[in-house]
Amino acid sequence: MNRDTRLVALAFVFWGLGEGLFLHIQPLYIEELGADPVQIGGLLSVAAVVRAASFLPAGILADRLPRKPVMVGGWITGLIGVLLVGLARSWQGLLPGLLVYALSAYCIPVVNAYLAWAVDGQRLARTFTTVFAGYAAGSVVSPAIGGWLAEFSSMRTVYFVSALLFTLSLLAVVQVNPQPVPTATGQVGRWRPLLSRRFLGFAACAYATFVAMHLSVPLAPNYLKDVGGWRVARIGVLGSFQAAGAMVLNPLLGRLGEGAKQKPTSRVHPFSCKLVVKRPVLVAAPGLVVGQALVWIAALILLLAGSFPVLALAYVLRGAYEGCRSLTQAQASELTGEADRGMLFGATETIIAIAQIVAPYAAGWLYANSPTYPFVASLALIPAVLLSRLVAARW
Repeated sequence: MNRDTRLVALAFVFWGLGEGLFLHIQPLYIEELGADPVQIGGLLSVAAVVRAASFLPAGILADRLPRKPVMVGGWITGLIGVLLVGLARSWQGLLPGLLVYALSAYCIPVVNAYLAWAVDGQRLARTFTTVFAGYAAGSVVSPAIGGWLAEFSSMRTVYFVSALLFTLSLLAVVQVNPQPVPTATGQVGRWRPLLSRRFLGFAACAYATFVAMHLSVPLAPNYLKDVGGWRVARIGVLGSFQAAGAMVLNPLLGRLGEGAKQKPTSRVHPFSCKLVVKRPVLVAAPGLVVGQALVWIAALILLLAGSFPVLALAYVLRGAYEGCRSLTQAQASELTGEADRGMLFGATETIIAIAQIVAPYAAGWLYANSPTYPFVASLALIPAVLLSRLVAARW
């Protein structure tokens, strides 16, 4: 952690504080503005699509332009978006603000590329998990504060307080040092890394990993309310436990992720008898394996537990989900050089976002058949994905 990485981590602390104020009650705000459940779901789905579509173009820009201005632009976009949301007077008028705010997520792959250069491409697993733990740290207490503020004043006030915290976050990130534009490698076709067998194999594995883990996430509050009979207020508190888990577990998973570098292997081809050198693309990194195992345990506890302290433990363990995201980005950095790193970060973030769009629809269909099915599916798929990673890494 040097000066630049510490400043980015501080910016994420303030951003986590601001976003945590409204993130968990945003559907209630949209409802307050006159939207019905179908319209609420449609607005959030459109925002998710805009967010997913922004990652790859932003990653490409991070390889073509100075990264600091592009990164700061994401912070400014988010600040404008949250102000527009707070100023909305109808759910239709909310759409521009939601879309602008969703677009601000483009800076995630740019931040990853900036951090990778800031630490000379070394110990990326530890760097990513530690910096993004700053967001989790800011999110620990803010959901409860946001709910209290909405009741004491109004939900619109929540967004204006968030804008103030986003301004502090912006002030932190504008102080980072600029970086030069990455030097092109001179290879033919800048899209070639995305079409390589190594990246395509990595992409398929990342997609399956996050679909498997995310199946148990979106409808967990509904399951706890409908099946467990828990009050909404207590379910909301569980979000703080998840943020605390991410804050603690992410750096630990990052330490486990160090040393899991891909190494070339060689074998004799059975037919040609020639020595074949192969670089495996799907390495079962210890941190990623442990992170998925913790998410699996969390899903099992949520399915079976009946007491609040045990549910809180499940949400703490589920905080490992964000660590898996950072570790996956760290693995993506090993597939290319500095000149194309932003593009691969953007592509990887897009794959994760697509998984997070597909999984809720699948979870909803499963939940309609039985509230337990999303958890059962996640419990079955996570070990299957881990096994496939081990087999692919071996061969």
